Amino acid sequence: MAIVKMKKFSLLVLESKKNELLENLQKFSKVQFINLQDNFEENEEFKNLLNKDSNAKATSDLENKQAKVGFAIGIISKYGELNKSFKDIFKEKKSLSYCELKKLAEDTTWQKLYKELKHKEEKLNSLENEITRLEADVESLISWKKLDVSIKDLKSMKTCTAYVGSIGKSFKGRFREEFDSDIPESYIEEISATGEDISLLIVFHKDKKSSAENILKKYSFSKINLNYDESPLKVISKSEARIKIIKEDRVKISTEMKEYKKYLEYLNEVYEYFQNEIVKNNVTENFLKTEKVVVINGWIPEDEQNDLNKVVESVPKDYYCIQFNEPNEKDDVPILLDNNNLSKPFESITSMYSLPKYNEIDPTPLLVPFYLLFFGMMLSDAGYGLVMFIATLMVLKFIPLEKESKNMVKLFFYLSIPTMFWGIMYGSYFTGAINIPPVWIKPEENANLILIVSMGFGLIHIYVGLGIKAYLLAREGKYADAFFDVGLWYITLTTVILYLAGSFGNIATIKENLSIIKYIMFAGMIGLVLTQGRSNKGIGAKLGSGLYGLYGITGYIGDLVSYSRLMALGLATGFIGGALNLIISFLGNGVKAWIFGPLIFIIGHVFNLFINALGAYVHTCRLQYVEYFGKFYEGGGKPFTPFKYTNKFIKIKTE
Repeated sequence: MAIVKMKKFSLLVLESKKNELLENLQKFSKVQFINLQDNFEENEEFKNLLNKDSNAKATSDLENKQAKVGFAIGIISKYGELNKSFKDIFKEKKSLSYCELKKLAEDTTWQKLYKELKHKEEKLNSLENEITRLEADVESLISWKKLDVSIKDLKSMKTCTAYVGSIGKSFKGRFREEFDSDIPESYIEEISATGEDISLLIVFHKDKKSSAENILKKYSFSKINLNYDESPLKVISKSEARIKIIKEDRVKISTEMKEYKKYLEYLNEVYEYFQNEIVKNNVTENFLKTEKVVVINGWIPEDEQNDLNKVVESVPKDYYCIQFNEPNEKDDVPILLDNNNLSKPFESITSMYSLPKYNEIDPTPLLVPFYLLFFGMMLSDAGYGLVMFIATLMVLKFIPLEKESKNMVKLFFYLSIPTMFWGIMYGSYFTGAINIPPVWIKPEENANLILIVSMGFGLIHIYVGLGIKAYLLAREGKYADAFFDVGLWYITLTTVILYLAGSFGNIATIKENLSIIKYIMFAGMIGLVLTQGRSNKGIGAKLGSGLYGLYGITGYIGDLVSYSRLMALGLATGFIGGALNLIISFLGNGVKAWIFGPLIFIIGHVFNLFINALGAYVHTCRLQYVEYFGKFYEGGGKPFTPFKYTNKFIKIKTE
């Protein structure tokens, strides 16, 4: 239950053996590389002897291949109607060795599939574009559908000119009267009327073109160029017939593309192979090299040191050199946590805040008991806890999950137990739907007592946090600091609480010793004023910082008030669920009660469980991060990210 001890290694290996070594290290999956290229330009000694390593060309080629496979997967996913069945939820990922995966990728079937799907996709796009164009033509000609003469005939007239266009309806009468009067050698036909405009065919003698255009301009005639040889009606009919054929072709091609879904698993496996090859090539961006030798630095868990030796020995034979060193103060050592089965799921709580630094302690085991206690007290319903317990147990037993997801489900599995405990203590079973007397008290009838208990748990939480701080200071030999920064606060906070309890409460033992408590309290406060500014220079600065440090007692008061949420959220769960139960009781005993009662009960209580479990999760985290971690924990560590296989679609066997 601690931070895993790390070893720093330096490895020299022949360039010719690099790829083989990387394959084995990727399979080993216990090594994190140090980027030697980061400060390469600043190190003159390195610049004179070494060069940056890179597999950029090979990586680019792999990315191109992967992009083609990804395109094929995307097309199949788009047209293949891939509906996951209920069985798929319980289906484990397929397991393959890396050699099997490599063999699949070397098969050229994926290239053939890519070309076929690419061709079909391009054909579909072409058909879609043609439909769009034809529909635009139909849309533009719809108002000219009654024009039964071909556009070609209109354009071919020798003595006459024909215009098609539109004018406003309000000008119709005056326009026709003036046009007929001034240009008797003319013909006007109203084709259609849409909105505020009318569409017209206007034919007039060529000799009258100048006069006709003046009149048309006067009435804001909008000329339209119909670039078709046939009549609009024929163009529309042909376009609609073509659209029908195209849609049939499109359906046919789409149906053909659905058949490719049988290749999806194969393509996913090929994609996985290229992804792992890209990862393997990219790690070379961490290395330096000469013409024949590659320089590699990295981190390895201390207990894996011998196994790393075996991996390295299996590849370059005698043509390598490896050295292990302890990390120094300047090293940014990656963090790997090692906890037991109970604490492991709670590592996500720690990492969500910040991983510890290498020289700190892992706070995960130290938060577990409080997290369990506080979450259970906030949700506090035996029925809800039982639902969580059964649901998470079924998921863990029957659904294959990745490591992170499994740990999250385990977290709520463990949290269901204190939820049931506090539900039994409060007598809350689906917030009163089942009437069983409490083992302890009813929260709604004893809110003040629960508030006091909540504050008591909070005080213990804060004191433990301060105690951990004292331990860390003592571990570094700072015993005086441990007393000044923790011991004096223990004395001051404890005596303040006792003094207030004796002054306002009816506790005989405390009242009898109130004067002694008062003097000890003043001594603690004076001690804080004299020591909290000890790092400053000058008496004034020391006293000023000391007084400000004593002012920090208000922060502790605020911290204690924060624990009132243990009572408040517990009551909220009961009140919301109680309101649901009350609504159900209003339905009576008739048919509507049998129909709507179960629906309201299930939907309402599932919602109440979800929203209050989320609230308990968030607020319990907040109590850990602010009131607890703030006393002793700094954080800022970076996670250990080993060089390993990716397993998005399949599980790659490492044995």
